[in-house]
Amino acid sequence: MSTYTSKADEMSHDTNRSSGSGPSTTGPGKTQYSFIEFIEDLDNYCPGGYHPLTIGDALNGGRYQLVDKLGYGGYSTIWLARDLRMDRYVALKAITADASSSTPEASLMHYLGNSPSTPGRGIIPPLLDEFWVTGSNGKHKCIVTPPAQMSLSDAKEASTCCLFPPKVAQSIIAQLIRGVAFLHSNDIVHGADLDFFQDLHLGNILVQFPESIDRYSTSELYEKFGEPESEAVVRLDGMPLPNGIPEHVFIPGWFGVRGNEITLGKDRIFLSDLGESFNPYKTPRSFSRTLPLLQPPEARFSDEPLSFPSDIWTLACTIFEIFGQRPLFDAFWATADRVTAEHVELLGMLPTEWWKNWDKRSEWFNEEGEVGGAARSHDTVRKTWNMRFGYSIQKPRAEAGMEVVTESESREFEAMIRSMLTFRPGDRATAQQVLHSEWMKGWGQPALEESESILHTAAKAAPAAEAPLDEDACSGRAGPEAKSGST
Repeated sequence: MSTYTSKADEMSHDTNRSSGSGPSTTGPGKTQYSFIEFIEDLDNYCPGGYHPLTIGDALNGGRYQLVDKLGYGGYSTIWLARDLRMDRYVALKAITADASSSTPEASLMHYLGNSPSTPGRGIIPPLLDEFWVTGSNGKHKCIVTPPAQMSLSDAKEASTCCLFPPKVAQSIIAQLIRGVAFLHSNDIVHGADLDFFQDLHLGNILVQFPESIDRYSTSELYEKFGEPESEAVVRLDGMPLPNGIPEHVFIPGWFGVRGNEITLGKDRIFLSDLGESFNPYKTPRSFSRTLPLLQPPEARFSDEPLSFPSDIWTLACTIFEIFGQRPLFDAFWATADRVTAEHVELLGMLPTEWWKNWDKRSEWFNEEGEVGGAARSHDTVRKTWNMRFGYSIQKPRAEAGMEVVTESESREFEAMIRSMLTFRPGDRATAQQVLHSEWMKGWGQPALEESESILHTAAKAAPAAEAPLDEDACSGRAGPEAKSGST
């Protein structure tokens, strides 16, 4: 499940009807409703699916009043709500009825929130409340957490250059590494979700509000960020709407800033969506429904249960994407075979037994693992680390007028990433080893410490209840897809 709307959500929400929801009256791949951009799958408003909600609804005995929509995933819709009892804004996630009975998200958040305090614990959003609501589509679990501005995916998409400032990228990566180390130290793998995407991706890493928005009334909030926008739901056959689907759906609001405009001290993140996290010692898993570009190779070639090393592989891919403009593995049409070919291009031949079991290898490589297979349509130039680092990080940074990566940082960054991307899971670096890598010591941790220092200084100068919102963040309702210069 994905917390705020992201590219991953957009790509997944047409393939998420796998949890026993009532069938659509149309055939596979068809829809009953007129298309509306940037909203959840309308056909999933059915028995077992989404709970129909609208702005102004009051939940949990009237305590939470919905004031805007934050996003959606294949198994939830997420709303900005006013907690009338505590006089604050919260994020309220309403989970589909079928998924509500099985998700461990709230219990894991409670468990981790009560774990001994370590530097990485702050990346996990605190569980403020949980409750159930019954509606026309079933009984739904609702989870309440602090709200966030945006996902890293949205921030990057909104950026004029699809980049984060270098020190901000270092700080975010350091926070993420600390957070994953915290999860692993508590025997939790962040996991692969049922939307067919590895949960550890930019869409599930959220940027916190740099200052509190609690002091704003609902009308003041709308004045700053714009009022909610809705679209009428219309059946293609002209018939009345069935029970269980709202008459209007809401476009997620935009409360964020461009990724290239995030500054140190305003770069605090949450790692959201623990809905598919698991303890590998108690709940072994031997499958991965992850996006092929992030999928660890053992998910394809090994029958061994997935565990902490699978998180490490995906973490490496996510770190690279935060650090630069493009993903490390960026096959245009990301089939499993094309992604495996990218792995081999960068990392060398697969382990012998995997290599022999890959029946499409000859389309890209000869038996020595050299580029130049039988299919002439594939690239005949091996994209090395230096090539990928150049066109994904150094060149875009130079073109954007940002500081390029120094030779010493580049060397340690490559060493860290390669230690996380060994083919055999047992040879992969652990989260603790990544946490204590030379790149973390020399660049990640210092950037994070500088960010924390700026944050603490600002907190002393202006209490959170009185600190003004950054006016640059108040850019109306247009989401990242409407930002000029986005890629």
